[in-house]
Amino acid sequence: MRRSQCIRFITVILLFSLICLNPARAQEAKGTIAGTVKDSANGVLVGALVELQPSGKRGVSDDQGQFRIPEVAPGEYTLTASYVGFSPFSTTVKVDAGQVATADVAMKVASENDQVIVTAERLQGETEAINIERTADDIVQVLPLKVITSLPNTNIADAVGRLPSVTLERDEGEGKYISIRGTEPRLSNFTINEVNIPSPESNVRNIKLDVIPAALVDRIEVYKTLSANQDADAIGGSVNLVTKTAGEKPSISLEGQAGYTPIQEGRLLDSFNGSIGRRFGDSKKLGIMFGGTYDWNGRGIDDVEPSQTTAQLPNGTNIALVNSYDTREYQYYRTRYGFASGLDYRLGPGSTAYLKGLYSDFHDFGSTYVYTYNGGNPLTQSGSITNLDDTGSMKYREYIRRPDQQIFSFSTGARHDLISTLIAYEFAVSRSHQYGGFPTTRFIGPAPVYDAQGKLITPGVTFNLDTADPLRPKYEVVGNAPIFDPTQYSITQQEFIDSHTAGLNLQGAASLARRYTAGSHLGTFELGFKLRNSKKNNLSDNPYYKPTATLKLSQVLGTFTNPNYYDKSYPLGPLSNYDKIVSLIYANNSAFPFDSDTTHLNNDAADYDGTERVTAGYLMNSISFGKSRLQTGVRFEATNETYTANLVKLNNGAYDSTVPVSGGGSYLNVLPSVQWQYMLTPNTNIRATYDMGISRPNFSDLVPSRQVDPNASPKSIVEGNAALKATSAHNFDVLVEHFFQPLGILQAGFFYKRLSNPIYPTTSTLPHSDPNFPDYQVQESINGPNAHITGFETSWEQRLSFLPGLMNGLGVTANYGYTTSQVTFPDGFNGGRKDHPRLQRTAPNTWNLGMTYDKARFSMRFGVSHNDANIYAYNYQTIGNDSDPIVGLKGPNGDIYLYAHTQYDIQGSYRMYKGLQLVVSGLNLSNEVFGFYQGSPIYPVQREFYKPSVIFGMRWSSGIE
Repeated sequence: MRRSQCIRFITVILLFSLICLNPARAQEAKGTIAGTVKDSANGVLVGALVELQPSGKRGVSDDQGQFRIPEVAPGEYTLTASYVGFSPFSTTVKVDAGQVATADVAMKVASENDQVIVTAERLQGETEAINIERTADDIVQVLPLKVITSLPNTNIADAVGRLPSVTLERDEGEGKYISIRGTEPRLSNFTINEVNIPSPESNVRNIKLDVIPAALVDRIEVYKTLSANQDADAIGGSVNLVTKTAGEKPSISLEGQAGYTPIQEGRLLDSFNGSIGRRFGDSKKLGIMFGGTYDWNGRGIDDVEPSQTTAQLPNGTNIALVNSYDTREYQYYRTRYGFASGLDYRLGPGSTAYLKGLYSDFHDFGSTYVYTYNGGNPLTQSGSITNLDDTGSMKYREYIRRPDQQIFSFSTGARHDLISTLIAYEFAVSRSHQYGGFPTTRFIGPAPVYDAQGKLITPGVTFNLDTADPLRPKYEVVGNAPIFDPTQYSITQQEFIDSHTAGLNLQGAASLARRYTAGSHLGTFELGFKLRNSKKNNLSDNPYYKPTATLKLSQVLGTFTNPNYYDKSYPLGPLSNYDKIVSLIYANNSAFPFDSDTTHLNNDAADYDGTERVTAGYLMNSISFGKSRLQTGVRFEATNETYTANLVKLNNGAYDSTVPVSGGGSYLNVLPSVQWQYMLTPNTNIRATYDMGISRPNFSDLVPSRQVDPNASPKSIVEGNAALKATSAHNFDVLVEHFFQPLGILQAGFFYKRLSNPIYPTTSTLPHSDPNFPDYQVQESINGPNAHITGFETSWEQRLSFLPGLMNGLGVTANYGYTTSQVTFPDGFNGGRKDHPRLQRTAPNTWNLGMTYDKARFSMRFGVSHNDANIYAYNYQTIGNDSDPIVGLKGPNGDIYLYAHTQYDIQGSYRMYKGLQLVVSGLNLSNEVFGFYQGSPIYPVQREFYKPSVIFGMRWSSGIE
């Protein structure tokens, strides 16, 4: 269906709704029913479906368990409430003209076996999640905090990665970016309390989710479809964090944990969380909530990063070759802390004013020690051994990690329920930044020496390459070259860091909704407006110094070592101490002159300043027809962007000057949506949706800058592309869901996405005859013509309380997603590629399998999470036969893939006394690898390991008996 046809279809439905709209008239003098839904322990229930018979009107309980059904004609009615996990509730309520009738609901579990639903924290969370999903207009999946903390999920990404069709890009042993339904991270949106958050990083728009501790939120909502009242930049999906609010009962929670990881002679971790909330006043109108979290992690990582390529032996045979590799040892001391607060005041039934805030700071600190083995030219190959010539060399570097990443969000607003009319408005500000980076000291070790004409004077190191285990390729030294003699390593360059990336978003929004009747059908017509102004800048001020004196690695050695590095597969040479390096540099300050040209080349073109203003409006109508509910809408988003950056110019290969450049553009997107639900049975629904979404380019891809690096191999130019267009998509979904009693859900559905203007990074080489940049490799992101994604996903979650004896404490939680995609490259892409690979980050198979057990005071959850390998970046350039095992698509110069990942985690808790629990966790029990490969898994470019962690802790929450 073409866009114009879709828009006409939506418009007809909206006009029909307006024509039929029959708002209540004042003289009809109707009443309202309001109340609170609670369980037997007096805890509020979120997402309960409350219905009024025989009128058919319905309401859903909010985050404080409250519901409100307005516009009820005077008379006596039967009010029913249903909540998966509890027995149905029914009562009689009398409504008087112009009055509010109070009808509080007290839900009870179906049997004694299910009483644990009220007392077990994870089961409380699962129950809440299922009921929110059941009553939502969108296809949404929910993770309450009590479910998040039932496994050792350190950050938000780790938690979201356990949902169907969600894959993780991990870093440093934790989830970092998420990909939803086979789309790259840029194609998904991220909000806190529905407030857009800028990325703390300079080169991406998507949020680095390891910045935010999982314990700060009340729940995570992952929307996989779009309504007109939602931001449209969510082709893959939208992740919304909901912070805590004060409940009906005073609440206090405290938690402390400590753990151990058997790597690098043992590394430790600890974390502390707490929150307190209470409502004040006779009517509990004022609510205040505050929570905080802190964790420290001394993670260690063993990492090897080979450089894969092809080469030709003297006899003309093409071979796969590891021409160099790094052995990397990471020693972290990471600190992450944050606070979340909320204040709300009940202005009246259904009306609230609020303040909400979240602050998180992540010090991703550590030290990294890197030995680089550079092999010589290949001479012969026999089996797994490749003989290299005597031009090999060694390098060493240490860089300390000092990125300080921060996210802040604040919003204030109000919601007024005026019986037939709902008015909402909000102002919000969000900010992020990253200070610091990776100060680096580089050393040159044993290496060949050449004369001015390039003739070899002194041989370097002779290596043989052994690929008997292709996942652990090794260089074996021929002879007795002292490759780990610290007196043979000298400082060649020092880079200090003073960089800063910052983003600031200001946004305001307002909406007006009108309840109406069309004959006997109930509906709501809504319109709204939103303005968001985003400011993003990157300032790179990282000076380079090139020493004129000979300063040795032996002068700055530290005491740290790791005799078990990479399970003893590789030797680890002597390691430096960065404090000693800095002291040595300061003591020899005159021997480190400022390298102006390198500083300009690596800093000036990285600076940019960008502004993006999005002005949005929408019309949306929701109406119920018996067992059906139909929501239609159209959203308008106008984008205006301006950018300034720097162009670096060269003169005969050397830095010449820096010239400011600017750019900008504007465009309008019209985005229709339809969401339809039909109740097949009281516990079975079918949903069908259509919507359109967009995803804007990364700031760094769009700014009109040019980064020139004559020292790269090959010499390179990275260019921004001010002509980039936003990616747009038509999204289709069909889902069937069934809810089990006493507690469970089974879902299965298909989705399809048709993308226009997908963005790909492209590589081309300038001709030798180019007057300014001969033989330079130019890297630039461009728009391709189209792509599509097709997928199936299913999930099953059920408490098996019908089983006999001790087995009735068992439960299962499982999900599976299959996704396939196909991309069409633009003409000339990477040497003229004509193949149609999957989109970046499309993992064909993702699944999660979990077993739970809840009985009396004991709760346990075991989880396995799997992502298939998926394309990280398009790297292959067509040079001949694509099917050739060496120089083709599956050879060592093929596309870059993330390795498949299967991880096992477990957690158990025992309630010792009332709300006091002992918690024991096991994280990454499979010691799963993280890494990348090129073309085929036998050509790794990174493989790092973290070892399992064991964690012990205590948790106390008030209100748990």
